[in-house]
Amino acid sequence: MHEEYQLKGQGRLAACREIIKSYDAQVQAAPHWVPGAALQSECRKALELLGQMQERLDRKLVVTLVGPSGAGKSTLLNALAGKDDLSPVGIERPTTTGVTIFCQSKSDADVLLQELGHEVATIQTGPVAAGLKNVLLLDTPDMDSTDSGAYRSTLEQAISLSDILFCVLNAENPKRRDTIVFMKRYADLYPGSQLCVVLNRCDRLQEEELKQTILPDLKKHLQAAWQRPDEFVFCISALSTLQQRQWPDGENPLHDYDDFAHLHAYVFGSLNRGSRFVDARIERAEHLVGVIRTSAEESVAGKQEQLSTVRAEILELEKDARIAATDAMKAAGAEMITGIHAIFYQKLAGRWWGPVGWLVGIWARFLMAGAGILATMRFGNPVVQLWGLLSSLVQFRKTRKAVAEASAGGDMAPSLLKYRFTIQQVWPDIARKLISLGFNPSVRDVTAIVPGDRDLTRRLATSWESTFETVLDRRAGAVSGFFLQLLFNLPTLALMGMFAYQSVKSYLLQQTLASGYFLHAGISILLVWLLSFVLLQIIVRFAGGTGLLNRAFGKLVKDIQAGEKQWLSASIVNEIDAILKLGK
Repeated sequence: MHEEYQLKGQGRLAACREIIKSYDAQVQAAPHWVPGAALQSECRKALELLGQMQERLDRKLVVTLVGPSGAGKSTLLNALAGKDDLSPVGIERPTTTGVTIFCQSKSDADVLLQELGHEVATIQTGPVAAGLKNVLLLDTPDMDSTDSGAYRSTLEQAISLSDILFCVLNAENPKRRDTIVFMKRYADLYPGSQLCVVLNRCDRLQEEELKQTILPDLKKHLQAAWQRPDEFVFCISALSTLQQRQWPDGENPLHDYDDFAHLHAYVFGSLNRGSRFVDARIERAEHLVGVIRTSAEESVAGKQEQLSTVRAEILELEKDARIAATDAMKAAGAEMITGIHAIFYQKLAGRWWGPVGWLVGIWARFLMAGAGILATMRFGNPVVQLWGLLSSLVQFRKTRKAVAEASAGGDMAPSLLKYRFTIQQVWPDIARKLISLGFNPSVRDVTAIVPGDRDLTRRLATSWESTFETVLDRRAGAVSGFFLQLLFNLPTLALMGMFAYQSVKSYLLQQTLASGYFLHAGISILLVWLLSFVLLQIIVRFAGGTGLLNRAFGKLVKDIQAGEKQWLSASIVNEIDAILKLGK
């Protein structure tokens, strides 16, 4: 085989493997979905088979005969081999207890012999085998003799190593339908051209009955059970092709209708082509992909709309729960005002310039020194104001705590309770719908769905911090515009410039200014400077404080309503998304 052709085959198999792995990953992403277990089992089995096919891509094609006791598998192998005693036949059941390998050279079957075991597998050759350049023929233990488990593992292993299956049935046995049903789990793993049905002992039935009743009924049943085309059904009499055939008394052929020549040509012709073993494995790999895809689509068939509806309900519940938690945070927002005010001034301190900017920076540091500093700017009892100033150093930790709480969203305990309560009220109805759609009853346990206190606190704090920071930056930017800063700094700068001009002018003219002039200048500049800062304080109080708090919570609610963010620990929405992808 050309190396290029082999590499192409490996590439096709690898592509099929990746597709099935993607289905497997989607099923893994939905651990609460009960139908996913069966689909995952199919995926794992298909991946195992693909791995085996990749390993033996350049090996000869393995054609295996399977069927119940008395069907004539061994007789068929002998007929194909042109040797009456190649595989043991007889009335004792089971006649075949191991695997017989018929091949051109014993070296061709060395790998199979190692995998099956020398104690259960034997190799046979013969003159006819010279024509099997690319095929290995296997005879296996009776299928209905494996119920005891004595030969089941051997049969299962032989099938797993096979590329083509010939299901041999006894035309006289009315239980052939049972065998077809039993074979379905194997039939699903092979495309139509690689799963053939051989109806043996056809010469023991009346030709008219065979053609008009038995054969049409068999094909109809095969179509219903396996969903396969019927072009690979062969009616034969294996015994009639043997050289030393021995007919039991009263069992001479009733007619000469026989498809054995077509079956022989299929094995020694079509299946024996040089590239057939690569093509067969590629075809089977693509068939496995189709089987997995069909199983996936069937598992969600008729459920997509309901799953989408439940998904929307969960997202809506999630939004309602987070809005409820946000409302609880807002109710306790008055406790965050001090911290918010201090943080806001820290933002302004980094943006303002000039004399007023210097005061903003100083004031920001004073605020961090203690909440009592705020009292100095309030109208009221001077004693209270003085006490606030003196107590500011003592309250340093209190202010820092207020800043930390404002950044984190304050006390989260009420928010946690609101979140859980909102989920618990609606979740039983959603869980009932999920169970009806195939989810495990464990989804009823809301405690397993809702995040833990630490996780929920972290998520609430993260959402608040992001929103609060955004609003804070926007608000600080609005209060720190260039023209606004120029307006507040200009009076102070103008006075400072005017007094400086007069001082320089007097110096140059050698005129002496009175000491009262400088005192008057200093007081004037100080008063204008402080007045500008007080006016800025008024603007800041309108821009910050409660207004800033309300803006932050308003944006947080809008973000919740606009997004599809989910906090539920089990990530049920993600599971539904994975399930819906299976149906595409």
